[in-house]
Amino acid sequence: MKIQRIFKCLTAVMLTAMLCITADVMAKPKEKKEKITDPRLLTIMKMPKTTKESQFLSKGTALKTAHRAVQGFDVSDNEGTLWFSQPGTFGKSQPGLTKVHENYIIRVKNGKREAMTVNYFGNANNVAIESTPEGDYVWLGSCGTKWKGSYSRTRAVSRFLFEPGGTIDNGHAGETYYMGGERYVWAAVDAENDLLGITTQKAGVVSIFIYSLSEARTLPDTDIKVKTEWKGENIGEEQETVVLTLKGKDLTTLEPLSSFVVNKPDEKTGGNPAKDVNFYTYRGFDIDKDYVYFIEGRHNRGNFKGNGESKAFITVFDHAGRIALPRRRVGVIADQVLLELMGITSTDYADICGIQVDGNKAYIAFSAYNKDGQKKGHRACVVKYE
Repeated sequence: MKIQRIFKCLTAVMLTAMLCITADVMAKPKEKKEKITDPRLLTIMKMPKTTKESQFLSKGTALKTAHRAVQGFDVSDNEGTLWFSQPGTFGKSQPGLTKVHENYIIRVKNGKREAMTVNYFGNANNVAIESTPEGDYVWLGSCGTKWKGSYSRTRAVSRFLFEPGGTIDNGHAGETYYMGGERYVWAAVDAENDLLGITTQKAGVVSIFIYSLSEARTLPDTDIKVKTEWKGENIGEEQETVVLTLKGKDLTTLEPLSSFVVNKPDEKTGGNPAKDVNFYTYRGFDIDKDYVYFIEGRHNRGNFKGNGESKAFITVFDHAGRIALPRRRVGVIADQVLLELMGITSTDYADICGIQVDGNKAYIAFSAYNKDGQKKGHRACVVKYE
C-alpha cells in the first residue's frame, strides 16, 4: 500500500509539472515578424503587383540592332536619359557578317539616340553609368575571350568615358579592374556612398564583393597578363590566342568591405523554381549603402503556349549576405495581357536585364521581342517603381 501511495504522489507531481509547462507555452505570446518600414524595401515589394502603363519610361525603344537582346541599362537621376548595352549580331558566324565581337553603349536622351562601339569586351551585362563634371563614365565588363563562338566571358571591368560615335578596339579602356582571372565580371556603382560592387560567376554560383570606390580607384596600375582568344570576325582575319599585357588595378590586392556567395540550388534535388534564390539565370544587380539587389530570370523563347510566361525574381541582401527581403516575382515580366495590349510583345518574350535603385525609386528593364508588326525584333523597356 505504501508503494502505491508513493506512485500516486509521483504521478500527481508529474501531471502538475506537465500542466504548468503546457500553460506556460500557451501563455507565451507568438513572436511577431518584424514589420518592414524601409521605403526602399517597400518599393521592391510593389514589383509583384499589377503594373500600370504610366510606370513605363520606355515602352519599346529601338537600339543599335534588332537581332540581339538588351543586356544592361541605367537611368539618370532626372530620368531624362536612358542607357542601354547590347551585343552585336551573330551574322551566321560568317566573317564580314558577324558582329559578335562588338558591344554597343546606347544613350537615349530627349528622344535622340547615340551609340558607342566597344570591341572584344565580352558580356555586356550590368552596365553602370557614373556621371561626373568631366562627362559620363561607363562601367562595363571587359577583357573578354571567346567561348562557344562568342565573347560571353569577361575577366575584368573597365571604366571609360562615353564618346558618341566612338570606337574602342582593345577589349578594355580607361581604368581596368582585374579580378584575378575570375569570369563573368560585372560592376555596380554607388558613387554617393563610395561603393563599388563586383560580381563573378562559376558554375552558376555568384560571388559578390563590395569595395570602397575611392580605395579601388587609387590602387596603383600594375602589369596584368590575360590569355585571350579573339578576332576572326573580319574577312581575311585569323582567330588568335594571345597573352595580353595591360595596365590595370588588381582588386585581389584590396580587402573588400564585405563579400558573400549566392549558391546555386542543389542539382540533385533539382531545386524549387518558386522558392530557390538563383534558380534561374543571374541577370544583374545593384548596390546602395545598405543592400544588394539581386535579379534572376528566364524568357520564354517567344513560345507562351509551350513554355508559359517569362520569369523574373528579385532578392534583397544586406552587405553581409543576409536576406533583407525574401525572393519576389517581378510581375510585369509575366503579364502577357498588358504587354500585348501595349503593343510590346504578343508572346510575352520579356528577358529581364537588371535593376537600378536610386533612393526610394527602383527600375527594372527587359528586352521584349516581337516576331512581326512595327516593333519587330528586340526592343528595350524600362519600368519604374516608387
